Amino acid sequence: MKLELKTLRYSMFNNLAIAIIKVLGGIYFGLGSLFADGLHTFSDFVTDIVSMIGSKISKKRPTKYHPFGFGKVEYLSNLFVGFLLFALGIFIIINGLSGEVEVPPLSVLIVLVITFILKLVAIVKMHKVGENINSVTLITSVQKSKANLYSTLGVFIITILLQFSNKIPILGYADMIGSIVIGLIVLKTALKIIISNSLSVIGEIDYDKEKIEQVKEVLNEYKKVLDSDIKLIMYDSYYKLQLTVVLNQKLTLAQAEKLVKEIKSSIIRKKNLRIKYVTIYIVESI
Repeated sequence: MKLELKTLRYSMFNNLAIAIIKVLGGIYFGLGSLFADGLHTFSDFVTDIVSMIGSKISKKRPTKYHPFGFGKVEYLSNLFVGFLLFALGIFIIINGLSGEVEVPPLSVLIVLVITFILKLVAIVKMHKVGENINSVTLITSVQKSKANLYSTLGVFIITILLQFSNKIPILGYADMIGSIVIGLIVLKTALKIIISNSLSVIGEIDYDKEKIEQVKEVLNEYKKVLDSDIKLIMYDSYYKLQLTVVLNQKLTLAQAEKLVKEIKSSIIRKKNLRIKYVTIYIVESI
């Protein structure tokens, strides 16, 4: 958790610095696409704050009234990020349509190269940490950051094209088109985040064959379990296991209850499975 929050804080301040550079650069050089790209990066800063708060809450211990923990809070905070990005994408497109044509100096390219490198370093760091600790929040941040990286490349190309707009007038529309494209990239990213996290909030079943086989291996240790049905439900970086087992009908109620407790303990002890909660339904053999 500490590593996740530390990485988020790094990303947050990185995004703030890049956003300030881009927004001020867009205003100073009269480059609408750079200004739009700056707003895009600033949205990453805002959403990093939201994600950090969501991450802290999601790691709270289960309570009496929330026995399955607060893992879904992280998905809800990511949904907020998605809707915020969607609104920003619409704003960027509208703002791009009303911009005026100006030819920026080539010194803009220096600004773009600096911000590109800063963003790339942040992406590599978040991706590495996110994969290592299986953080939904960091993985979502990487998705957003990649889109921002692509939009910076787009502004780089736009700046070069605008240098030839005096000879080729149609290139004067490159800034406006670029702003619209950046807005569309933001919208695409927003929809991807909204859809993926919506599925997780309503309880997405994970069909990871390797994990299911590992659960079966645990069950095979108990000869009195004749058959089983396994469902893994994603809860942030961990799982809830819904297990239906067919037991030998000769077992007494007390024996069945004892067996269920042993199975739960055995599964939860397997840390690599990341299963924190187990619900077992008993069915007697016919």
